[in-house]
Amino acid sequence: MTRALRVFREALQKRRSEIKDGRKDLTTNLHVCVLIPTYKRSDLLGYVLEGLERQIYSNFEVLIILKPSGDKTEDVVKTYEKTLRIKLIRQEKGYVADALNLGLEHAKGDIIAFLDDDAVPFPDWLKNHVETYAKSKVGGVAGNVIPTTLDEKLTTKDDVSEIIPNYRPFLETMGQKIWSQPLQGLENHLVYISKAGIVDYNSGMSHRARHQTVKSMLGMGANMSVLSEAIEGFRFPDSWILGLSSEQFLGWHVWKKGYNLFFNPHARVNHLAHGQTLSRNIIDTRKEFLRSVEKNLLYYRLYGLEPGLSKMRRISLLIFSVLTDIKKICKDKETWRITRIKATLYSEIIGMKWLLSRKVGGLYSPKTDLERYVKLQ
Repeated sequence: MTRALRVFREALQKRRSEIKDGRKDLTTNLHVCVLIPTYKRSDLLGYVLEGLERQIYSNFEVLIILKPSGDKTEDVVKTYEKTLRIKLIRQEKGYVADALNLGLEHAKGDIIAFLDDDAVPFPDWLKNHVETYAKSKVGGVAGNVIPTTLDEKLTTKDDVSEIIPNYRPFLETMGQKIWSQPLQGLENHLVYISKAGIVDYNSGMSHRARHQTVKSMLGMGANMSVLSEAIEGFRFPDSWILGLSSEQFLGWHVWKKGYNLFFNPHARVNHLAHGQTLSRNIIDTRKEFLRSVEKNLLYYRLYGLEPGLSKMRRISLLIFSVLTDIKKICKDKETWRITRIKATLYSEIIGMKWLLSRKVGGLYSPKTDLERYVKLQ
């Protein structure tokens, strides 16, 4: 056992002992299937499975969707098969959405929990997810994602979250009021889909969200769960590479069925910082470009399905975003924003092609252009 893993194990055990509510105090016995897509993470997956071993809530199984890479991830999984109920499914091709769909096909349980292969759950992670479903007609729950440096001290920063937003500058707040108003019914949600068709965050709810459960259009795929009956028949479209905003696309479907969605800050995971994501071997410059493109494409994924989308809000968003980027490039020399401007334009070209294809009954998928871009780099 490495020193880092030993230190992490001791930290998890300490957290577990600090929790007053033990297994015998739980009032529900819902069966949970924890779905973990993984690729080239043999050095990190052990930390995640270690965290699952120490869950207070015990009625769960683990479904690992493995895209083989030759890094001996299978050996890591075998190490934990004696202490966890694990089922391993091999993914022969595709990206994140394909892995998730493969997992949904095999997932059995009352609740399906999504966990990244670099997100280490706190001992009360599942307990807090499950107990949130005691609220009125809950269809999905998101938990807090805490950035953590993988070192001997497992360094985290107080009050830092990858989901709960920080205070926004005045100009950005004014711009948000113009182009980023929430869809009707999502006004009091921490994470929401705007009328311009993008995912945004309600900074006015930041303080509450740090201490209590609030409504939210889910959060990050690294830490969320859904009620199985709420997603019956649902599958992620295969038109993603990285899966940006796929969480809110799923949440939107659950919300449209009449379910409530919540963010529980106490359902926590440590998101290990290691310089990689589930981008499946895409280098950083391409990954950031694709992140921006896929974020903008949510509008076109929902176009024709969500009547609350606004073309004028969308146009306002594009103008505001590009002008802001140009200002930052000229004034603050933030040259990385050039990539974001290119991504904005590229996403609109893809979106228009997609809408035209739908109109004439074509079979175009944005993944065609996204994959072409990846191959050209």
